[in-house]
Amino acid sequence: MRAILRSWLFRFLFQALWLSTAGAADVRVAITTPVEMQVVQRTTREMGVLDVGGTVEAPAGCVVEAAVVGEGFGERWVALTELKEGQALYRGVVAAPSGGWYRLRVRVRRDAEILAEGQVAKVGVGEVFVVAGQSNSANHGEERLKVTTGRVTAFNGRGWQVADDPQPGASGGGGSFVPAFADAMVERFGVPVGIVAVGSGGTSVREWLPAGSRFTNPPTVLGNVVKLESGEWESRGGLHANLVARLKGLGAPGFRAVLWHQGESDANQADRSRTLVGGLYTRYLGDVIRSARDSAGWEMPWFVAQVSYHTPDDPGSEDIRLAQAALWREGVALEGPDTDALTGAMRDGGGKGVHFSGEGQRAHGRLWAEKVGPWIEARLAGAAVVSGASGPGPGLTLPGMERLTVGGRPAFLYLPEESKRTNRQPWVLYGPTLPGLPDPAERWMHERFLAAGVAVVGVDVGEAYGSPRSHAAFDGLYAELIRRGFAARGCLLGRSRGGLLVTGWGTLRVDRVSGVAGIYPVFDYRSYPGVTNAASAYGVSPGELLARAGRWSPVSRAGELAKAGVPAFLIHGDVDTVVPLPANSGEFVRQYEQAGAASRVKLVVLPGQGHNMYEGFFRSQELVDFVVDRARAGRE
Repeated sequence: MRAILRSWLFRFLFQALWLSTAGAADVRVAITTPVEMQVVQRTTREMGVLDVGGTVEAPAGCVVEAAVVGEGFGERWVALTELKEGQALYRGVVAAPSGGWYRLRVRVRRDAEILAEGQVAKVGVGEVFVVAGQSNSANHGEERLKVTTGRVTAFNGRGWQVADDPQPGASGGGGSFVPAFADAMVERFGVPVGIVAVGSGGTSVREWLPAGSRFTNPPTVLGNVVKLESGEWESRGGLHANLVARLKGLGAPGFRAVLWHQGESDANQADRSRTLVGGLYTRYLGDVIRSARDSAGWEMPWFVAQVSYHTPDDPGSEDIRLAQAALWREGVALEGPDTDALTGAMRDGGGKGVHFSGEGQRAHGRLWAEKVGPWIEARLAGAAVVSGASGPGPGLTLPGMERLTVGGRPAFLYLPEESKRTNRQPWVLYGPTLPGLPDPAERWMHERFLAAGVAVVGVDVGEAYGSPRSHAAFDGLYAELIRRGFAARGCLLGRSRGGLLVTGWGTLRVDRVSGVAGIYPVFDYRSYPGVTNAASAYGVSPGELLARAGRWSPVSRAGELAKAGVPAFLIHGDVDTVVPLPANSGEFVRQYEQAGAASRVKLVVLPGQGHNMYEGFFRSQELVDFVVDRARAGRE
């Protein structure tokens, strides 16, 4: 490369670096994601998946490739996209070891000739946290701290920067606990840490409620609330909207957890009418958490600290502390640190203030690390991928079968014969994977998938019924597929309750899905197995599971697949009493129609057939052709 052209291109929130060769001056490639100094949340202890995308100007037939370069391992080029005529965008995924900083290289290749190349000089695969709450979650500490490990960055609304105080995105111009906490995480886990801060000083939990939420007594500060003619007060919703925007921008599961530190402005206010009673604090913060999860589309972990201290004369509110602890007991949130214990020299103003001194900020960071660190260790231990699963497996054994353990759960791969395997290997995710499933009744279709060069994969998540607890295993399996060079997207195939399992994951990971197929699939847990039987899998009461079906049941999220342009093909019997057609495949189709995507879904209704082993379900050439076509489309 003799001539290098550099410029910064901002696309949405991302910067891109342009580089081109003098020998092919009309060929250019730009990287819009990831960006410089970005930390990507790892999937397992050992690895993560980088979503790589950008713009390209190059002739049809050229291939866009990417490689992650780091100390201790050689670069491995992965094909992302083979360009079509007029194609201006490329996208794909690359597996990378946990750690960094790494260099991401992207190039355009025509046969053996490299026409253009771009790079992101620093990208990491590690742990990402969202920090929210009031002043002690933000930049109101006495001393501006600096990170010491060189591997902590913070999101500033456009890109990522070194996470020295003040933290971008949060209020105040002073110091925080973030550098101390994040450095401790780097030292403990040996990976980079990314921080997304949204805290706002002086705020009550009432101000963090979604727009339109009403309450009877106002907070002390009124900038984020409005009084109604009825005498009630209402949240303007700005803080909640900003929080949700950050959560959605990171994606699912694009960060490890939310760290919530708030409570002082609800405890023991000078005007007692502005004090919030503990029962309402529990309710309101629970509403904030649930709404954020629903809006972002996944059940992100959420830590809640014990926070109510004001001064040495007002060291805390037992009512608010019990309210915060109630969220742990109810399973809504995880236990954060008790920062009311940080008194005396740990506070600013010579120990008289509500905010932390430099010493207190460091202690605050250590307390968070002591709570979050062991929890992450447990999560990582449960996400490991190991070759050679033990115990019961599929009832159907085929040549090229491989057994794995993913997050402690048995998994399998049916691999095509060597001559039919390809770069960016097409694949279909099958469910349910349970002892004995897939079974011999499905041999015909699985053999045809393999003959067409399509791999079949699955992981046994138990009777999860599409609940969030199953998603980590699917994420781990996906990361393993990408590590092996599989395509960025795959086709989902759900048989019966397997529809809940694979679409429960797929509707929250639409960028990883190229198609949806189903054989009398369950899409709504209300119809099967019913909320009483499914509630324990979701970790809530039957009443709450029923109340939240509009957000949690996969059929209610089918519109997300439709909006993403994901085609679907379903086969269902019209006298199925176990998995009723109208509530499942019928409602799935209706969701597509409502989203304006009726042409992308096809439902084949078999007259007189119920929930049985009729050959027409398992020897459908049309279903096989659809799955093969959509699996191959996942390479694009």
